[in-house]
Amino acid sequence: MQSSNEKLRNLMIQLHNRTDAAKLSFDEAVEELERQRAENDRRYQAKRDQLREERRLWDEEKAALEKLVATASPIVNLNVGGEKISTSRRTLTQPEGSLLAAMFSGKLDHKLTKDSAGCIFLDYDPFLFKCLLNQLRTWSDPGMERVIRLVAGHEQSFLDLLYLLKIDERYIDRDRTINTSSTTIPSPTAWQPESTKAWQPEVPRSRQSEKGTLRFWTLSNSDVQLTDNDRRCEKITQGVYQCVFGSQTYSNGTHRVRLKLEEGTANILMGICSYSKTLAGPVHYNTPSTHGWFVHGYTVINGREPQPGWPQVNENDILELKINCDDQSITIYNERSGAKSSMDVNLYEAPLPWCLLILFNLKHSRVSIV
Repeated sequence: MQSSNEKLRNLMIQLHNRTDAAKLSFDEAVEELERQRAENDRRYQAKRDQLREERRLWDEEKAALEKLVATASPIVNLNVGGEKISTSRRTLTQPEGSLLAAMFSGKLDHKLTKDSAGCIFLDYDPFLFKCLLNQLRTWSDPGMERVIRLVAGHEQSFLDLLYLLKIDERYIDRDRTINTSSTTIPSPTAWQPESTKAWQPEVPRSRQSEKGTLRFWTLSNSDVQLTDNDRRCEKITQGVYQCVFGSQTYSNGTHRVRLKLEEGTANILMGICSYSKTLAGPVHYNTPSTHGWFVHGYTVINGREPQPGWPQVNENDILELKINCDDQSITIYNERSGAKSSMDVNLYEAPLPWCLLILFNLKHSRVSIV
């Protein structure tokens, strides 16, 4: 048997071994913590260096942009739909985040289209654009409310312009309107169709109607005559197709238009086209934007070749055209015969907003708004 001293010595050895093992584990744990801390310090330093470099690049870009804006002219000369307008760059850049602010930040001046006089050309309705500018000019006063009110009598067209310019919805006051003296503004130069560029049929001042009243308008070189306060249209010569448009645009909701076929039972189309798509060629019904019905019983969908499928319309028939923007469809209804036809509208080919479209081909064809 082991003596007490031997037992004690063995216990001391075991304790010593356990202490060494614990110390070794502790040292390894401390070493691992030190390694992790060093790795974290390295990552932190790398991230800080990255952020410093990004900040340096951002500061350089900001300084370059500020220098560019500082050198840009504070006065901007515009050609808006053929009408010369001058305004300050500050006014044009007031609505933050808008296409207007981006265009006139000073960074894109070299990319903007200019006319022969060096004015920046904008293919917008000059009357509506000036209404927008007049409101933006007040924003330079810190005490003025930063809102844009719709133009009385032209609410939808003005709203379409704001959407086109990507004006933030928070700036738009739909509950209040501004009144203008638009009837004193002369009509712009007549539009000449060009198949090589996009078209927006800007309604001439003399054709813009008061709120809730639909009227016809056509191009100044058209051989269509407008009478009865622009509520009757008649083709006065024989020849190629001619377009007649409604003075209102439709972007949402359901709208009804009643049309009377006063004379002519062939080659008259009643329907819609996109406000922002080109109508080109000698027969405008083959443009993808065009949708409607010929009175001799043919339909046109997305500008495809007319197909039968709609009963013949007689003279003096009254037709109700229902324009449903929410369902992307249009419907025509003959109040005499009860005949009804509907078609879906492809928004890719005919984007909103839409406007009323009448196409004529034969002399003395006549349609009126009821």
